[in-house]
Amino acid sequence: MTADAPSLMPGATLPPRAAEFHASRPARSLLDLMYDGFLMLFLLKRGQEPADAAAFSARVQQFLADYERAAKKMDIAAEDVYATKYAFCAAVDETVLNSRFAIRDAWMLQPLQLTLFGEQLAGENFFARLEDLRAQGAPRLQSLEIYYMCLLLGFQGKYLIEGQEKLGYLTARLGDEIALLRGKRTGFAPHWPLPDKVAHTLKRDVPLWSIMALFALLGLLAFLGMGHFLNTEMQTAMAPYHDIVKLGPRAAHLTISLP
Repeated sequence: MTADAPSLMPGATLPPRAAEFHASRPARSLLDLMYDGFLMLFLLKRGQEPADAAAFSARVQQFLADYERAAKKMDIAAEDVYATKYAFCAAVDETVLNSRFAIRDAWMLQPLQLTLFGEQLAGENFFARLEDLRAQGAPRLQSLEIYYMCLLLGFQGKYLIEGQEKLGYLTARLGDEIALLRGKRTGFAPHWPLPDKVAHTLKRDVPLWSIMALFALLGLLAFLGMGHFLNTEMQTAMAPYHDIVKLGPRAAHLTISLP
């Protein structure tokens, strides 16, 4: 890792404290190795435009080649390296193609996913690969971290059309899964997990219907409370206008009864 990012985004430098931390931190995972790549992706998102499509593509490809070599030295599985390179290329392609950069049209003809993987379906396949990685669990934790970071940096893929709510839910679930997998590996007192008998007892003692009933009750209370609050606020807001329209005095009526 480097203290700045001249190889990917010429002229882009890190703040002094960030550069000092970055330079002094040894790479221990794929996430560390991908630091410069994610920095570049962040700068692209902020509107820092590459000057030339071919030169920029060559720099990214060189970065990924260095990334792969470093990962092999760390004995990281080739499957993880391949999967994470794919995710990163998908994120870069989407960022450039959704931008107003001058290189956009040229990039559309030769995106990274086509150059390195021979396809242009990353918007769909990113999530298909992610599901495969999630199914494998802990052995693919490093890959899951890279995919999660791509999502946090704004990758949308097919969800650009299918909807942000689904993507937000998926991202949150993935974050929870990663936290759980990390906890299993490096959690507090890792050699003292709950015995299976205790864990099953806890699950059995809290039936699902009771949890659902609790949430339904909380939802009802929140609804009633919000209704009361809005009614009070409306009355307070309308109070100054109560006297704008007044009814005139009632007209006098004289009734004469003839014999």
